[in-house]
Amino acid sequence: MTNPANTILVTGANGLIGRWLVPALLNQGYEVIAAMRKANQRERAFRHFVQRQATRQHEETDVQTRLQVVNFSLEQVADLFQDRTRNDSIIAIHHLAAAFDWGLERNNTHRVNVDASETLLQCAAALPHLQRFIWVGGYRVANKPDVSEARLYTTLGAYEASKLIAHERMKQRATALNLPWTALNPSTVIGDSRTGETTQFIGAAEIIQQLSTGNMPAIPGNRTTFLPLVHVDFVAEFAARLLQHDQSINQEYWLLDENTPNFAELLQRLADHMGVQAPRLFAPLWLLKRVPQCLLPSPRETLSFLSSDRYDVTTTRQLAQEMGIADRLPLNNVEGWVDHLIAQQFGDNPAMA
Repeated sequence: MTNPANTILVTGANGLIGRWLVPALLNQGYEVIAAMRKANQRERAFRHFVQRQATRQHEETDVQTRLQVVNFSLEQVADLFQDRTRNDSIIAIHHLAAAFDWGLERNNTHRVNVDASETLLQCAAALPHLQRFIWVGGYRVANKPDVSEARLYTTLGAYEASKLIAHERMKQRATALNLPWTALNPSTVIGDSRTGETTQFIGAAEIIQQLSTGNMPAIPGNRTTFLPLVHVDFVAEFAARLLQHDQSINQEYWLLDENTPNFAELLQRLADHMGVQAPRLFAPLWLLKRVPQCLLPSPRETLSFLSSDRYDVTTTRQLAQEMGIADRLPLNNVEGWVDHLIAQQFGDNPAMA
C-alpha cells in the first residue's frame, strides 16, 4: 500500500529563508507544518505573506488548507513531536531555526543552536516515514578553523561559532543514526531576485545602511576581500526541490554566486546606485579586529564573514540546472534589494510586510 505521507516540517519558518521556503514547498505540492516562536501572534501575518508569495509564482489561489502553523521553541524541541498522527505524515524536516544576532551570550546560544539541533535530529530519527533531514548551515563552514570550541567562541562570536559546531555535530550524528541528510550552506542572503524584497535587516543590510548614511569611513579588508551573496528565492527553491533529487542525499551544497564582485567593487556599485560616495581607503581586517568595539561602525563579529576565500559551487550549479532554477543563482537584482531596504527604512518602516 502506498504511503500517503506528504508533509514537510519547517522549523524557524518565520525567518527570512523560511518565509520563502514555505510557499515554495506548497507550490511543489507538499503539505507544510510551519513551526515558529509565538505562533499565535504571528500566524495571521505569516499566512498572508505565504499566500502572496505562493500566488506570485503559480495560478493556484489558495494554499491555506495545506499549511499548519504550530508553536515551536528550541528550548522545548520534544514538544513538537507529541502528536503521533502528525508525526506519521512527515517525510522531511527543514531545520532553519537558530538564535541569530550579534553579541549573543555563549552558553545559551550553544544550548539553542547546537544542543537543540542535535535533539531535533534525534527526534527526527524516530519518525516512521522520514526521507530526509535538511539543515541550513553557512558558507563559512568550508573554512572552519582547526581550534577548540572555546577558541571558536572567543574569535568568532556566539552565533557563527555555534553554527560551525552544530554543522559538524549534525553531520556526525545523522551518519551515526543512518538518517539521510542534506546540508545547505548559503552565503549572505539578500532579497528576492525578482522583487528585491527581504524581511531581514541585520547583517549585509547594515553594511548598506552604513554606506547610505556615510558611516563607513574605510573598506574592511583589501582589494581581494570577498563577501558572496545569494538571492533568498534561489535558496528557497533549491531547498524545496531536494526530495526530487536522490543525488543530494548525504551531500552538502554551497549556495552563493561565486561571481559576486569583490567587496570593494560591490560597495562602489551599490554606492553608485544610491548616489552616495563610497569609501576609498582600506582598513586591514587584522587591524580592525584589534580596534575597540566602540570605534567600529559594526559589531566585530561581522568581520569573520569577510575574507579572500573562494568556494566551489560546481555541484550546486549542476543540480540547480536540473531543477530548472539556475537563472536565479546569479545576482540578478542586488539593486532591487537595496531599493527595498531603503524603502523599508532598514526595518524601521511599520508598513513592512
